Amino acid sequence: MFAVVMLLILFSGFISGCWDSRELNQLGISSGASFDIDPETGDALMTYQTIIPSKVKSSTSGSSGEQTGGEISPAVMLYHTRGATWIEALGNYYTHGDRIQFYPDDKLNIFGKELAKQGLYSPIQAIVRFPETRPNSLVLIAQDKASDILAAQDGIETIQGMGIAREIKLSAEFSNYPGVTVIEFANRLMSKTTAPIAPILSIFEDTGMEGKKSKKAGISGTAVFKRDKMVGELNKQESRGLLWAINKIKKGIVLVDAPDGSGKASLSISQAKSKIQPELIDGKITITIEIEEEGNLTEYNGFQNLSDSLLKQLEERQNEKIKSDIMAAIEKSITLNADIFGFGEAVHRKYKKDWPDLEARWEEIYPSIDVVIKVKTHVNENGDITKAVIPQ
Repeated sequence: MFAVVMLLILFSGFISGCWDSRELNQLGISSGASFDIDPETGDALMTYQTIIPSKVKSSTSGSSGEQTGGEISPAVMLYHTRGATWIEALGNYYTHGDRIQFYPDDKLNIFGKELAKQGLYSPIQAIVRFPETRPNSLVLIAQDKASDILAAQDGIETIQGMGIAREIKLSAEFSNYPGVTVIEFANRLMSKTTAPIAPILSIFEDTGMEGKKSKKAGISGTAVFKRDKMVGELNKQESRGLLWAINKIKKGIVLVDAPDGSGKASLSISQAKSKIQPELIDGKITITIEIEEEGNLTEYNGFQNLSDSLLKQLEERQNEKIKSDIMAAIEKSITLNADIFGFGEAVHRKYKKDWPDLEARWEEIYPSIDVVIKVKTHVNENGDITKAVIPQ
């Protein structure tokens, strides 16, 4: 019995330790971070968006901010810091910050455009190597200064970082622009051929009720990189084309002209899949992109009655629209000579023996690749609603 008691006393010293615990009231919970570069000194400029717990009420209270004098007080604070390197900038925060930054709730990593053009290798490496950051937090590029995005009051969320994160995820869910995480960006960065991508955010002025103006953040394009440097961007059509090709289409709307030229038809995507098939013949690479999609007719402004023949025509127009979007993305990527589709990785998987030689010449090879696009779509029948409300 004595031996058992002694063992319990001994082991209690190992299992009772809370030596590295941190109280919530000692932490600054980060919901987003921005990264800019000082154009004059080259210093690393960082901004943290830190949640103020006392300003965020329970969701059952009917408000996500504290009411003071009829206004919703901010639920976040912005902390600015700088340094010669990103880690030094982080350390310099503690010369004026009053709480230890806590990152597991971090939603965003926003990089200024000038920094993106100079290269994101250093800040991305700092984020990946820092033990408390989240690999599934989003990578975003600001059209101008990244810190301006964090300062914009966006959407109905009091915590702007969460609102922007939801905006990006909704955009990806409805197949408009890609949502890119830190780990996805880093994986593309480590590839010698696949070009990294990230959505671009711009600040625009919104006029609300009673003419009150506010600055909001919205997605305006997709940034394209060669290695870690931003070299160009895709517009909305090109971004949708990229998503079709890399199997990232989830749902959304394809808008086509009515066959009789009298209006538009909206076709909602219910399911879609794509695959990239490379062929290497006599040293020449051909890429075939195969798309299969199924959807529903949700809006039709034409005067024709719905028939099997009309649905077939709508399918053909949808096929052409999808091909057009993909070709727009391909043409832009060739102009930038940036393999945003991962064609090189597809060739590598299929032709491992030939890959060392092809990889060494990929920048020369990529613009001359032949691309074939095959699209097969199906528009489901529209129940009993087959007649036009206003006949032709």
